[in-house]
Amino acid sequence: MSHVPHHDSPHDRPFASAPASAPAPVSAPVQLPVREPRNGLGLTALILGLLGALSGLVPILFWASGTLGVIGLVLGLAGRSRAKKGLATNGRTALTGLLLSLLSFALGVWGLITVVTALDDAANEIDKELNSGAPPAAVLPLTAATR
Repeated sequence: MSHVPHHDSPHDRPFASAPASAPAPVSAPVQLPVREPRNGLGLTALILGLLGALSGLVPILFWASGTLGVIGLVLGLAGRSRAKKGLATNGRTALTGLLLSLLSFALGVWGLITVVTALDDAANEIDKELNSGAPPAAVLPLTAATR
């Protein structure tokens, strides 16, 4: 059998409670720290999508438009995920950034096709001009009379 000590006096108890006649202490309500919304990803996706779409209007900047579009797509998806989980409050901003980034990527692909086609057409025109021009002049050996 185990031996359990018996305490009769409130002073002998290891954790004595307040007497019943004493008023209970008033404690302030516990406030949990409020987390700030993490809206950075959605806002960044919006900015990158806008910059990418503007640079996509100039076909030679296809590389910038495509790169900004891909990065904006990833950040926009992550921002939407945060908004759905309740960690961010800018779900519409993230969606707008996602759509603009998709447009930016599409403009980058269009710019790439446009630039490659233009360069191919220019190379074909140069070849055509070189081949259809006057025949090359005959090269005469240098003689003592022509010197």
